[in-house]
Amino acid sequence: MKIGVVLVTYNRLEKLKIALKSYEEQTVLPKYILVVNNNSNDGTKEYLENWSKDNSKIEKIVVNLDKNTGGSGGFYEGLKNSLELEADWVWVADDDAYPKENAFEIGRNYIENYKNATEELSAICGEVLKSDGKTIDCSHRRRIYTTLFNRIAQPYSKVKDYEQDEFEINGFSYVGTMINKEKLLKTELTKKDYFIYYDDTEHSYRLSKLGKIICIPKMQVVHDAPHSEMSEIVKWKLYYLVRNTLDFVKSNFDEKYFKEQCFEVPFKFKVAVFLFGKDKKYGYEMINEAVKDAKAGKTGLFFALLIFVGIPLPGTGAWTGTLAASILDMDFKRSILAVMLGVILAGIIMGLASAGVFGAVGAIFAA
Repeated sequence: MKIGVVLVTYNRLEKLKIALKSYEEQTVLPKYILVVNNNSNDGTKEYLENWSKDNSKIEKIVVNLDKNTGGSGGFYEGLKNSLELEADWVWVADDDAYPKENAFEIGRNYIENYKNATEELSAICGEVLKSDGKTIDCSHRRRIYTTLFNRIAQPYSKVKDYEQDEFEINGFSYVGTMINKEKLLKTELTKKDYFIYYDDTEHSYRLSKLGKIICIPKMQVVHDAPHSEMSEIVKWKLYYLVRNTLDFVKSNFDEKYFKEQCFEVPFKFKVAVFLFGKDKKYGYEMINEAVKDAKAGKTGLFFALLIFVGIPLPGTGAWTGTLAASILDMDFKRSILAVMLGVILAGIIMGLASAGVFGAVGAIFAA
C-alpha cells in the first residue's frame, strides 16, 4: 500500500518547514509529497524549489499557482494532480498540521488489516490535537444528519469518542485525513470556488455516501492554529462561511432543508455580528450577499444555461452553451445535463413552430 501527501500552503513558510519535516520523519514514508503553493510571497516558492531538489526516498512535487485560490482551490489542484500519481491513499492537510511520526504506520496497518478496505472505506482520519500537543480538538470530526422541523444537525465529535479504538463519522476537515484514491475517482473533487470554509465538510459528506469514514484516535496530528475569535471571523471571511454553509445544504439535501437553513444560518451569524462585530453594517451586508449568492448558486446557472441552449436564436445552441459552461467553470455533469435538456427544449419549440401551433395561438388571441 502506498500513501501520497497533498499539502496546501500560503505565506506560512516556517510552519511549512515543520510540516514537511514531520512527513519526512514518518516511520512509514509516503510515496510522494505534493505541495500546492497558493502564490505565497514570503519566500515559499524559492524554498520549495531547493527542497524539491534534495535527494530523498520520497518523490517531491511542487505546484506553484499564479494566484491565491484559497484552501479549496489549492486542495482541488492537489487532489486533481494526485489522481495521476502512484499512491493508493492520499493524505491531505494544510501547512500547519504536523502528524506524529507513527501516524502513517498506524493508518497503513489499519487499512491493510481491514477486510475489503478499498471497496468499503472512503477515508480514515486521526485525532487532531491543538497546538499544545495534548488537548483534543473535537471540531475537526463531525456527524451530519437531518432532524425534525427540516433542520440539519452537524455536531462535533465528543471527547469520549476518542476513548474508543475507532468511531465512524461523515464529516471531516482536511487536517490529518487519508482518502481512498478509488473513491476520489468516483465523485467530484473539492469545490474549488468555495475559497475557504466548508470545502472539506462538503467533500467528506459526499465521500461518506461511497464508503465509511473512520476516525482512529491513535493516529494523531497536531494542528498549530490559533483560536479564531468571533471578532476576527466577522470580516471578509464571513461571506464565505455563510455562503458555503448554505451551498453545502443546497447541494446535498432536499429543498425544504435549504429553505429552513436560509433563515437559521443568517440569523445566527447576524446575532454574532451584533454581539461581537466591530463593523456591524459591513457584517450584515456580507451575510445578506452570501444568502443571495447561495440561493442563486449552481441552480441559477443550471436553468440559465438550459434556457440559453433551448431558445432557438442566432448565437445560442449546444456549442455556445458548452463554451459558456466552460468559461463559467460549471460542474461538468450538470452542464452536460443542462445542454442536453436545452437541446430537447429547442427541438420541442421548433417542432411546435413548424406545426403552426404558435401562429394558431397568436390568431386566437388576435381575434
